[in-house]
Amino acid sequence: MGRPAGHRQGDIPLASKRSRTWILGVYDPACLITLAGVLAAAAAIALAAAGRIELALVGLMFAGLADLFDGVVARRLRRNDYAREFGVQLDTVGDVVSFIVTPVVIALHAVPPSLPGIAAIGVFMVAGVVRLAHFNTLSVRAEHPSGQHRGLPVTYTALLFPLLFLLQAALPAAQFAQLLAFAFGLLALLFVVDIPVPRPGRVFYVLLPLLAAGLIAYWVWRSFV
Repeated sequence: MGRPAGHRQGDIPLASKRSRTWILGVYDPACLITLAGVLAAAAAIALAAAGRIELALVGLMFAGLADLFDGVVARRLRRNDYAREFGVQLDTVGDVVSFIVTPVVIALHAVPPSLPGIAAIGVFMVAGVVRLAHFNTLSVRAEHPSGQHRGLPVTYTALLFPLLFLLQAALPAAQFAQLLAFAFGLLALLFVVDIPVPRPGRVFYVLLPLLAAGLIAYWVWRSFV
C-alpha cells in the first residue's frame, strides 16, 4: 500500500505533531540521563584507544548506571506519545553504543585480537542488535512483557566486563584472550535465548550502585599505580 498523498519519509503524522522547535528530539531528564550514558561510553571508547583500559572500564560502568536509572526517571515523567517513543528509541541506540560497541573496543585494545576472538565478537554484536531489535518491535506493537526479562539484557555487560577484567592480572595474556572470547560467545547466546531473567527489584537498585562504586574506585586506583 503506498504512502498517503503528500506524506514523505521523515514527516511526522499530523496526529502526533508536536509544537515546532529548532532542535529535533526530546531533552527531558530521562533522555538527558540516557545521553549522559552515551557520553560516558564515548569517553570509554576514547580511553581504550589511548590504552587506558582501567579508566575505559570506569566509563563503561557509568554508562551502565545511567541506563539503570533513566527508566526509573522516565516512569515518573508525564510524556506525550512522541516523547515516550523517542525515549524508547534513544535508549536502544544508546544501548548499542554503550553495551555492544564499547565492550568490543575495550577488548580489542586490551588483548591482541585472534581469529576465534574476532569471530566471538562478531557473534556478540549480531546477537546484541538482534535482541534490541526484537524488543523494539514489541514496543512498537505495544507488547510490554512484565515481571521478567526474556534472555539477558545487554546492559549487564557494564557489570560483567569490569568483573571479568579483574582476572587479567592473574592470567597469561593468551589465556585471558581466550577467556574474553568465551565470554563474548556466552553472552551472545544469553542475549537471544528465550529464558526468564528476573527484572531488578528495589534491592538491586541499591546493591548494584554500591558494587559499581567499589569497582569504579578499584579501577581508578589501578589506573594510577
